[in-house]
Amino acid sequence: YDRRVRWLLELSINQDEHLRFGIEGIDSQCIIALDERLLVIKPGFVRGAVFGAKAASIREGDGTDFGGKVASISYDDIISIETNPAASNSAIKINALDYQLNESHNEIYQGNHVAPARDFMLSDALTTIPITRWALAKAKPYLYIIADFIGEAKEE
Repeated sequence: YDRRVRWLLELSINQDEHLRFGIEGIDSQCIIALDERLLVIKPGFVRGAVFGAKAASIREGDGTDFGGKVASISYDDIISIETNPAASNSAIKINALDYQLNESHNEIYQGNHVAPARDFMLSDALTTIPITRWALAKAKPYLYIIADFIGEAKEE
């Protein structure tokens, strides 16, 4: 993953959690499977690089300063996972009863607010990532694994 995603992971994962795998979409947006929950990560640009935005949080030592949004979704709160294939690109949408938004850095998110292509109408949703068709085909087995995690969480 690029360093924006790694930085957001550092802010969002507890020390006792393990990263199982990730599905990377367009613009480094990704879904990360942890032991007990999913993270939907939407990294932004370096804060201050666009329109002089103020930094809300800077990692100690190296001055890394990225914006981004991270939705944390417990497996037992997930209702379904949808894939929305389109002509050229697709989207993966996590439908959930509830999720937590990491609020320590979401207010300064500077995502790509260029007018989206028709294929990406859902990409601004916090639990949806845009993904290319070939990457979606590669990610399908991982979506089935996530479905197993959801089933296990609902049985407990």
